[in-house]
Amino acid sequence: MLVLRQNALIAAAAALVTALALWATGIYAPVKLDHLGHAISDALVLEILVGAVVFLGLLFVEVSSRIGGLKALGDAIQSLGLSPPRTVILITLGIGVMLESLTGYGVSMLVTVPLLLQIVSRAKAIFLALIGMSLMPWGALSISALLGAELSGLSPQVLAAAIVTTSGPVAAVLPLFCLLLVPGSGLKDVAYAVLAGAVLIIGIATTSHWIGVEVAGVGGGVAVILFSLLFVSSGRSLSKSLAAPSILPYGLLIVGVVLQKLIAPRVIASGIDPTIETDRVSFHVLNSPGIALLTIALLSIALQTRLLRAETGRRLFHHVVARSWRALASIFLFLITARLLVEIGGTTALAGLVSQLGLYPAVTVVTVLGGVGAYVTGSGVTANALFMSSAAETGQSFDALALFAALQHSGAGHVAMASVPVIAILLAALPNRESSDERTAMRAGLGLAILWVLMVIASGSAQLAISR
Repeated sequence: MLVLRQNALIAAAAALVTALALWATGIYAPVKLDHLGHAISDALVLEILVGAVVFLGLLFVEVSSRIGGLKALGDAIQSLGLSPPRTVILITLGIGVMLESLTGYGVSMLVTVPLLLQIVSRAKAIFLALIGMSLMPWGALSISALLGAELSGLSPQVLAAAIVTTSGPVAAVLPLFCLLLVPGSGLKDVAYAVLAGAVLIIGIATTSHWIGVEVAGVGGGVAVILFSLLFVSSGRSLSKSLAAPSILPYGLLIVGVVLQKLIAPRVIASGIDPTIETDRVSFHVLNSPGIALLTIALLSIALQTRLLRAETGRRLFHHVVARSWRALASIFLFLITARLLVEIGGTTALAGLVSQLGLYPAVTVVTVLGGVGAYVTGSGVTANALFMSSAAETGQSFDALALFAALQHSGAGHVAMASVPVIAILLAALPNRESSDERTAMRAGLGLAILWVLMVIASGSAQLAISR
């Protein structure tokens, strides 16, 4: 994509061909058809998991857009009377972070990208959308953190506190990075961004400590939203905008996701747990954000009878398919690639080398391995499943278990935003795709990911230096 300037679908196909060559030559393990069979079956399950959210997320966006939801949400934001730099911070790190923490899988970009395009150019909107995705260590109600705690033998509270120290510096600078992409930013905006970064960290840390890591990102996003409301010029115009019927789907989506997260564990505990699974991966249907997305989309259609006409419904379905098929195809090919690399032992061989390193090199390698795991799988959850055990063992040998577990988790979360599946979702969120979009998104994602990983490594090294 970066050198040959091919699209994401061709890049994913090239990655699969490379993985097949590694499998066929037996470099990491003797050739077995089971490896390929397991990779394909695992990829099918994961494709359903991700595809349900991508397709239904686009359906929700299309429905809400056709009934005027995006325009109403944009009007509500404009009614705040904030300057463009402050509005961008609100959309990216307030609304975006809150939605991504509730849903995960890049769903937030389906809402934030159209809003950002009303303020900045297409290329800058891509950068800003990825900045909003940079806090994936707390995304999707911190499922990856809960898994990481289980695999590392730490309590969620201990790991959550360590994650604040490794990923907190990234959160602090995100508002300042937003300003770099908005023209006309002044010293007052810089001061505002510094305060917004502090508010974001305080919101995440406070919520994580007093309520739980599951809603830490939600707390951070809500804190930025409340901070922005302190600078509202007219509360009356805001109330009028928020009362618009067409903005209702967004409120319903937030309520729906929260209710689902509260109800689903109780339903599962009662013995009702529809699951699509193999021996290695699983998709628990009741935990999917796709349920809330589909429910609210259908409810919104029901409230707007003009969308119930068969002809309009067919056009809506075909439009969602047209926008999503490339992203879903790219994700599927990439998932087969990632699972095949796991099956033949390529990722395990790499992780095994970490235990032979010294203290500070181990900090770097554990963080980078977390990023590699997320990049080749598209998920911090899977990256933790791959490498958290080895990261914890490495940390144990240096008497720094919590720190090394947090380095693994943070590295995975910050690089996952640059993975092919997430980039594919971003591209699907862009209307009227242009040939340059994929290169811009890949360069932006990789550039930001490298920067965040360097910050995490610096934070981990500094903490070790201070403690010893």
